[in-house]
Amino acid sequence: MLITMRHSRRPAARSPQRGLTLVEVMVAMTIGIILLLALGTLFANSTRVFKVNDDFARMQENGAYALNAIGSDLRQAGFYGLIPSNDVQMPTAIVVTGDCAAGWATNVGQPLFGFRGLTPSAAHTALNCINASNFIDGTADRPSFILIVRGATGVAVPNPDAPVLAAGTLYVQSDPNGGILFRGDQYATFAAPLKRTVLGGGEAPIYPYQARAYYLRPCSRPTGSGGTLCLATDDGNQPIPTLVRQELVGTTMTERAVAEGIEAVRIVYGVDNDGNGTPDMYTEAPTDIQFTQVVTARVSVLVRSTKPTNGYNDDSRDYDLNGDGVAELNCTDDGLPCNYHRHVFTQSFQVRNIAQRLESS
Repeated sequence: MLITMRHSRRPAARSPQRGLTLVEVMVAMTIGIILLLALGTLFANSTRVFKVNDDFARMQENGAYALNAIGSDLRQAGFYGLIPSNDVQMPTAIVVTGDCAAGWATNVGQPLFGFRGLTPSAAHTALNCINASNFIDGTADRPSFILIVRGATGVAVPNPDAPVLAAGTLYVQSDPNGGILFRGDQYATFAAPLKRTVLGGGEAPIYPYQARAYYLRPCSRPTGSGGTLCLATDDGNQPIPTLVRQELVGTTMTERAVAEGIEAVRIVYGVDNDGNGTPDMYTEAPTDIQFTQVVTARVSVLVRSTKPTNGYNDDSRDYDLNGDGVAELNCTDDGLPCNYHRHVFTQSFQVRNIAQRLESS
């Protein structure tokens, strides 16, 4: 008899489920918090570095543009075409709306001039086209400035024998014997002796004329009096000092912004005393006569970031603006906010038309 043995199998015992202990949870949370803090710090530092780099890029752009604008006008100061002097006449009277003073815009005999250290009220008295609210008062280390330049642009009107001239724009035409300043609509009425000619009888080149006055305004986007006057609440309650200029647009003086963030401008003029076209002395305050002998100008601009940086203090840095090798300007000593980044940009320019005339004479 065959007996079959059956063996019953007991199911394998299941391992009991276990959760995380309190210690493990606390360790995991600690590691997670440390990682989050590290990531947060990395993000904050990256954001700060990006802002600083952006601030310096904007400062460099604004500083370069300010120097380019001023330098371009300094190079053109006193350019009136083919005439070797400033003896440009007005055959017919020209009225300029909002002129800075009587006949100021058309004073071709004074292509370069400037003021230094004027108060806002004194600036308005000197040039009534400048509103005192739109003029930054200075200090001994960052004196206020006004730079005045007059002259023709370097781009001649095409086809002078049949020129297309804007009725409300001023132009200069000259030959080696003389020149005329006129409004576009006046030119067709001039008789032949008035119109300047070149060798062969053709009409001399005609150039648009410009007159400009540079200075600093305490805000970038004024909102007072219909958007013409600076207020303390402008630029989001953080007014941005701005380089501006009064310029001749047609026959009207108009204030226009040039570059933001310009806190100070200092100009050292090179004066040619002996008429050889090179500077013999340097001064920040030339006399009236010396302005007719200025052949170079060293322009320094102090540029700041347009927005403050939290936690930054610029009090540890001093800035040299007059080029004497001694840093004289500090944010605390000169009443400037210290939570902005700053940099000084400097460039020298030749006032070549005055220099060439002095040398040739």
